[in-house]
Amino acid sequence: MKRIALVTLLISGCLMAAAKVYKPSDIRPVHLEDRNRYVCNPDGILSQSAVDRIDAAFRTIQDSTGIQSLIAVLTDIDPDDCFEFAHQLGETVGVGRSGSDNGLVILLSTGERCVQFATGYGIEGILTDALCKRIQERYMNPHFADDEWDEGMVAGAEALKDILLKGDYDDDDDTDKIAVLAGIITVIGMFLFVVGIVLLIDRKSRKCPKCGKIALKQVGISTISKQNGVKKELVTFKCSHCGCITSRNRTSYYSTGGHGGGGSHMGGGFGGGRSFGGGSFGGSYGGGHFGGGGAGSRF
Repeated sequence: MKRIALVTLLISGCLMAAAKVYKPSDIRPVHLEDRNRYVCNPDGILSQSAVDRIDAAFRTIQDSTGIQSLIAVLTDIDPDDCFEFAHQLGETVGVGRSGSDNGLVILLSTGERCVQFATGYGIEGILTDALCKRIQERYMNPHFADDEWDEGMVAGAEALKDILLKGDYDDDDDTDKIAVLAGIITVIGMFLFVVGIVLLIDRKSRKCPKCGKIALKQVGISTISKQNGVKKELVTFKCSHCGCITSRNRTSYYSTGGHGGGGSHMGGGFGGGRSFGGGSFGGSYGGGHFGGGGAGSRF
């Protein structure tokens, strides 16, 4: 019995030692071989039925929105930072179209117990960081916490499809609404503040130095000097309450004309990026680029 236990431990140790640690360059984008496939599942973490459902969801997403996706489900990763790995993977493969940068990478690392969404520059406004995070926390992480990889990935894929195609995301989190309301209130407050300052200055300028009433009215203006774009004037006011006459100097500025300089015209284009072509039945990625968009979480 002890011998069997020892052999079992040795085999387990060997398997653990031989476990694959993936780098972004190790990932084989299956979409390039079959345009209907998006899930890279080299360790067989997901069942084939789950892979088929996820592939179908992202095929529909690409057909309807043009968004190109790559889903990687792995054990251990290098770098072990899920954010860094997902963004390096997107750049290495070039997920998305060059120029539109409409790529999406979803990484699940069971070894690091993390899930990461990485979005190309072109879809950061659609799949916002907050939205990606909510999808993970609401649909995926509850399953991942119990090692239910199939259920979590399928739920996330279906949620993404519904959001992008139907816009029927059930958002009972009022955080964004509160933030928008706070922004509106801030803008209104700043506007009222500026208006108040303008009114205060105007009120002060119309105050009669003799009776103190806000009753001064402009009755005359004469130019004192005008040179080098600076005009000095003497403005005369009369109080409609007590008849007091008062004058104030006022300085204003005017354009002296001139010749605009012409610069050289420079043109150019941004092109390139990686372009991966598959076989006759494969899909392609067009060299999309990724910034810091997306979100990640641990479970």
